[in-house]
Amino acid sequence: MASNSTADIQLINQTFLDQLANPSMAKSAADAANDFTRLKLREDGIYRKIMPPLEIGNDELDRSANSDKPMKLVEREVDSPAAVSLPFNSLPTNINIRGHRYPVFFERVASPRFYKDVNELRTYDMDIRQVLSDNAIKDMLAQEDGTFLRAVNTILGSINTPVTFTGATQWVGFSGGLSRINWMESKKILPRTFSHLETHTVLTNNVTVKEIQKWDRLEAGGDLSQQLLQKGFNLTELDNTQIVVTIKRDLVPDDTIFHFADPKFIGKSYILDDVTMYIERKAGMLEYYAYETVGGAIGNAAGVARADFA
Repeated sequence: MASNSTADIQLINQTFLDQLANPSMAKSAADAANDFTRLKLREDGIYRKIMPPLEIGNDELDRSANSDKPMKLVEREVDSPAAVSLPFNSLPTNINIRGHRYPVFFERVASPRFYKDVNELRTYDMDIRQVLSDNAIKDMLAQEDGTFLRAVNTILGSINTPVTFTGATQWVGFSGGLSRINWMESKKILPRTFSHLETHTVLTNNVTVKEIQKWDRLEAGGDLSQQLLQKGFNLTELDNTQIVVTIKRDLVPDDTIFHFADPKFIGKSYILDDVTMYIERKAGMLEYYAYETVGGAIGNAAGVARADFA
C-alpha cells in the first residue's frame, strides 16, 4: 500500500494523537515532527543553500562584555603585506602581526503559535506532520532568508556605486536584458574585487530564470536551447555555477541575479538549537509552534554581488 494512502495517513494522525494524550510521550511527537521539518528546511531555505550552517554547542560560544546574549567570534584571514627584495646583509622590516575577528550573534526565530481542537484532528485525511511543517516552518524560512538578503543589500549599497568596504562596484546595472553576454559580464563583478573571487552560486527568482530559457541556439547551443524549451529550466548548474531559483520574489526582485562566492569566502552560519517543535495539549486544545536559535554573519564583503538587468 502506498505510504500516502488515506488509511496510512489516518493511522499516522491517530498515533500522533495517542502520543499527545500521554504527556510523557510528548517529546516523541515533537521529535517525529522535528525529523520531518529539518528536511523541509534544507529543501526550501535560500539562506541555508548559500551558506550551509554548522551546528555548535555551548562550549564553542564566546562571552561578550556588554551582553548576555550568545555569540561567537570568528577569525578573519590575515592579509599579509607583499614580499620585497632585499640586499645581502640586511633584514626585512619588522611588522607586528595581528589577527582580526568578527562576531556572530544568535537570535531565536519562531513561528506563530497555532491552536487546534483535538477532536477536529480526528477526521483529517492529510498527513498532520505535513500540516505542521507547512504552517510552522514557512514563516521561519522567510525570516532567515529575509534577514540574510537585507544584510547583502546593505553591504552592496546603491546600484553602480562602489562598496565602502572594498572600493569596487558590486551592484551593477546592465541594459539589454539577461542575454548570454550580460550573464558573462555579471560574472566579472566578483573577480574585479581585491579578493579575485569567482561566482560559486547565483540566486534568482522563478520569473527571471525564464529569460535564460529564451536563449536561442546561438546563445545556448542547439542541445541546451532545445532542452530549455522542452523541459523548462531544471538545471542545478550552469556555466560551472550552482543555480538557486526561488519563488520569493519579494526578496529577490524580477530581473535580478545575486552572485555569491564559495561559502568559505563569505562568512559563517551556525545553528545553536536546531528546529524544535513545541507541542502541548491542554484539555481538548492542542498548541504547537516551532522555534530555533541560529546565527550568521558576512565576514567578507567581497564575497557578494548583485546584477540588475533592464
